[in-house]
Amino acid sequence: MIARPLLCLKGIQWATIGYHQLERQVSESAGRVNLRRAWCRTLFGGNRDTAPLEQDLAELLSNRHHWTTLVVTLLLGLPAAALLFSGIHINPLAAACVYGVGILAGAFLLSWAAEVAELDISASLAIAVLALLTILPEYAIESVLAWDAGSSFNTETREITAETQRVAANVTGANRLLIGVGWSVVILIYWLKHRGVLDMRGKMGPEVTFLTVATLLTFVIFFMQSIHILLAAALIGIYIAYVWISSTRPAEEPELIGAAALIGSLPAKWRRTMVVFLLVYAAGVIVIAAEPFVEGLVEAGNGLGVDDFILIQWVAPLASETPEIIVAVLFGLRANPAAGLTVLISSEVNKFTLLIGSMVVIFSASAGQIIAFPLDGRQAIEFLLTTAVSLFGLALIARRTVDWRAGAALLGLFVVHLFFPQSRHRLWITYGYFGLTMLLIILDWRRAKSLVREEQQELN
Repeated sequence: MIARPLLCLKGIQWATIGYHQLERQVSESAGRVNLRRAWCRTLFGGNRDTAPLEQDLAELLSNRHHWTTLVVTLLLGLPAAALLFSGIHINPLAAACVYGVGILAGAFLLSWAAEVAELDISASLAIAVLALLTILPEYAIESVLAWDAGSSFNTETREITAETQRVAANVTGANRLLIGVGWSVVILIYWLKHRGVLDMRGKMGPEVTFLTVATLLTFVIFFMQSIHILLAAALIGIYIAYVWISSTRPAEEPELIGAAALIGSLPAKWRRTMVVFLLVYAAGVIVIAAEPFVEGLVEAGNGLGVDDFILIQWVAPLASETPEIIVAVLFGLRANPAAGLTVLISSEVNKFTLLIGSMVVIFSASAGQIIAFPLDGRQAIEFLLTTAVSLFGLALIARRTVDWRAGAALLGLFVVHLFFPQSRHRLWITYGYFGLTMLLIILDWRRAKSLVREEQQELN
């Protein structure tokens, strides 16, 4: 009875040693496939079909890589919690980096858990929950900024404080980053890989229509020099309508890649446990890191003599938006490029509706009364520029067929505008975006119609 287990252990030991010996003997030109084949034949005989065994070994090696990625990402969230609860004070820039990495890691974990959760919950609940999860990192940062703005705001003098300015900086930067970098990178990577047009006809839901409506509503912010509570309610209402209409669409099996595919391959019980754990862990890291991250950025900006408006506008969104952009890029490289761009457009809907609307609600709650969110001239121009960028991006993708020129235009204009932070320059850039949008519609008037409803004759 004992001999068989011992024999098995000897066999495993011999197989491991044999594999390492073969690894040294097989030439580099033979590659990994020949290495796996040689190992399998050594173990099970030269005449045996080793294809299934080679496939299992390849999957094992791939899973090991994904497990490593998952564990490392989990560990990256711990320094933020350790620094916060230890009470240790370090250099503000270093602290911002530690908390920023924690938010970045949490955002990756959230994105993986959100994708896998679609396997186990109903379509309507999935859309509602996942839509919230996608903006949780940005929402956590924006909530901290909006609450601080309300606390610093004097309802009698109505003087706009530095805390109030930071709120507009974060929300406008996040929206423009997602369009200028996220959309463009997905489009350009697809073109570099396939040398063709990204065809999204018949593959998109109501995202373009809802983003168009929300973008047009934000156009009035510039002229009102504030975000009225009624406008905030309207934007939140649009978000609720978007979630409800999306929930009526038939559910589809999610295409999981990377770490998400690894988690999705687990048995149902372990998969659900892992999803719940990742959601709770990631949300906890993001929530505890959001406030000290913002404080670290502000203190670092003051110490370095850098405008904290610029830091909040671009550095904070980088931590929250990067995972989403990377996931979309991976869709474009490995699975469905149209799905990758749709994910980013859907996220833009969330930001233009729920994020902007909720910042007014949080600001009012912190100020102690229901009031409009005040803006100065600089903030109003930033919102108008964000509206112009969104309209231009929508005009480019309205026909649902997108080539490399659209991606190059979005990325190029985004990079150029970074070198002109002054308000008067930003206003001229805004006029340029509006002009290009009008030119696109004049050259092809059906773009305007396609923003509201995709034309059926375009489908093949």
